[in-house]
Amino acid sequence: MNFLELQVTLSFCVVFLLRTLGMFMLLPVLSKYGILLDGANNFLIGLSIGIYGIAQVIFQIPFGILSDKFNRKKIILIALIILFIGNILAASIHSIWGLIIGRFFQGAAAISGVCMACLSDLIKEKNYVKSISAIGVSFAFSFLISIITGPLIVQYFGFFSIFWISSFLSIISIMIVYFIIPSSNKNTLIKNNINLSNNKKLKLIFNKMFLRSYLGIFFLHSLLMINFMIIPSQLEMSDFSFDNHWKIYFYTIFISFLILFLFIFYCKSKFILCNIIEICIFFILCSAVVLLKSKNNFLFLILALQIFFIGFNFLEIFLPSYLNKTSSGNYKGNVMSVYSTSQFLGVFFGGIMSGWLSSFLNMSQICLFEIVIISIWLTFSFFCKK
Repeated sequence: MNFLELQVTLSFCVVFLLRTLGMFMLLPVLSKYGILLDGANNFLIGLSIGIYGIAQVIFQIPFGILSDKFNRKKIILIALIILFIGNILAASIHSIWGLIIGRFFQGAAAISGVCMACLSDLIKEKNYVKSISAIGVSFAFSFLISIITGPLIVQYFGFFSIFWISSFLSIISIMIVYFIIPSSNKNTLIKNNINLSNNKKLKLIFNKMFLRSYLGIFFLHSLLMINFMIIPSQLEMSDFSFDNHWKIYFYTIFISFLILFLFIFYCKSKFILCNIIEICIFFILCSAVVLLKSKNNFLFLILALQIFFIGFNFLEIFLPSYLNKTSSGNYKGNVMSVYSTSQFLGVFFGGIMSGWLSSFLNMSQICLFEIVIISIWLTFSFFCKK
């Protein structure tokens, strides 16, 4: 990488990290502290998780289309301002409905796809996988920091302090984008194939290989939301105090990150690289089976969590890398926005389903539901690959 590419990659790494901290810090604490908010119940807690995803679904593709027509940097800045407003609202209105409204505005800052497209504009194709891998690592690092600090912040400063901190981080993200990331004009200069009919555009954006990634990221984040609705309570039922949960998350994510790092730099097997997505889905299926068999056994819970995060972190990197290899420059913003829309539609679906299912199913039954979903996902992924 040259200096500009390194600057852009590191800048986006920091922006992604700061932007996702607020969302992830809520995951380990919301099921415990959210129920204490005025008017809260399990379904509304699930809605407060999922509303972020549905807002992403609504705004992700429009932002992607705008980024293909106008300056991507300006679109990113507008979205980060919306994120700041959402954090202020969530911090100021002390009820479950204030949380839901604030989370909707947070989700409306739907620029993951635009950021990915901007990155691909500014980074040479041969270095793109390295850049996307670095962002994947920053995503995992963000998750690690959030899971550790979320419970500690709430314990010492209160639940709503999470949103005040996220507001401050939003301002830092805005400054990084404005002062450090250069403008990307490549999308306005590429004119070939620009007059494709709408049907051809849809066939291009929703071809079978792209659907494999779209559906993959949907299921992945659905399962993440469901797991964080049930795992904290299962750890407490296995006599592991809530204040120490961050230690479990720290070690499991750190180990999965270390395995990912070693794999990226040392794996040369073509068979594994060609089938890495299906292998990771199988890992996640194994984690659901282990969780089903855990019966509040602490070691089985840890094993299930470890296997899940190994598959999760690998898929966060390899699912979008397949899109970049085959997407057209003219429609890269559209493709990446559909991908991000699928991701946050998964957040919405997982949040709603976790709140709904936990109101009338036990942990074993929810795990069986997960196993069915993962089996469908694995079958569809094999079908799309062929």
